[in-house]
Amino acid sequence: MQCIAHPTRAASNSCDKCNHWLCDECTVNVNGRLLCKSCISATEAWSSQGAAVESTPPPVMPPPYLPRRNVNGGLLFLFSICFPPGANYMYMGLIKRGLVAMCGFFLSIYLVTTLHWIFSFAIPIIWFTCFFDGFHIRRRINYGEHVEDGIGDILNSLLRNKPLAIALLAIVGIAFAGNILGFAAQLIARAVPILLIILALYIIFRKKS
Repeated sequence: MQCIAHPTRAASNSCDKCNHWLCDECTVNVNGRLLCKSCISATEAWSSQGAAVESTPPPVMPPPYLPRRNVNGGLLFLFSICFPPGANYMYMGLIKRGLVAMCGFFLSIYLVTTLHWIFSFAIPIIWFTCFFDGFHIRRRINYGEHVEDGIGDILNSLLRNKPLAIALLAIVGIAFAGNILGFAAQLIARAVPILLIILALYIIFRKKS
């Protein structure tokens, strides 16, 4: 982990107040507590404003890092290979992200079987994305970084790349329209012989009558 003030230096301590990682130069020992210079300056500013201000508690900031976990790489590999995409996220505790990935995978299979073969390209894309993204998230968790359980980063990426999102929607729309037209054509093709037989029987019986 790197020092928050010196990204090129390895961190050796963390601030007891804000939990930021610090190098030796940025660490200050105050009565046995390891603090960063920013927290010391903030404490001095609060103290200098008098008793009325001291009665107001300082804002509580969420810690940027959590206690380190050790996500087993071998088990993550097995979950990524032997189970549908999304199981690897669930193994790491990211249930929402895993459910979305798994639903997307099975939805792609459904679209291939019911709409058009073009959706088969989505299956390997989802699989490889979940595989490599899973190991990327494992590295972040093992470093102690907090990882949100959701797909906000994916949605933000799509919003930043609107042409890609529009292209995906266009492909889905074209495939769906083609499937509807194909179904209509098959229905008409099957109905034409029946209609011709009915017409022939009508002409025959009409002449006899």
